[in-house]
Amino acid sequence: MGVKCRENLGGKIIYRCGTCNTYLTHRGNLVSTRFTSGHGPAWLFKKVVNIYYDNAVSRNLVTGRHIVRYIYCKGCSTKLGWFYEMAFVNGQEYKEGCKILEVALIREETDGMPETPFGRHILTSE
Repeated sequence: MGVKCRENLGGKIIYRCGTCNTYLTHRGNLVSTRFTSGHGPAWLFKKVVNIYYDNAVSRNLVTGRHIVRYIYCKGCSTKLGWFYEMAFVNGQEYKEGCKILEVALIREETDGMPETPFGRHILTSE
């Protein structure tokens, strides 16, 4: 059995898995708060860590057809949202490579770790 390592990008305002408290991302990666999911509000982020991906599926969403992969927390396997792999509608390409996190499944907290222009990439072991 090896040591489990989790990534931590730092940030003053951070987002964690609501189930197991695993670090996911920080406010600097937030692209938009204007999305909706099956559990209500959802937010679009540029970078999220400590997740794993399901197989790609085609979904017809409110804004058109997309290829997405559901994303899960590495700490507890909770399905947190999805990753936009490809958008087929003009004007929706900005979502490609971004992740949706369902607000009901995450929690926000103030961490106090200062962000730098280059971010903070810290590995922690559990």
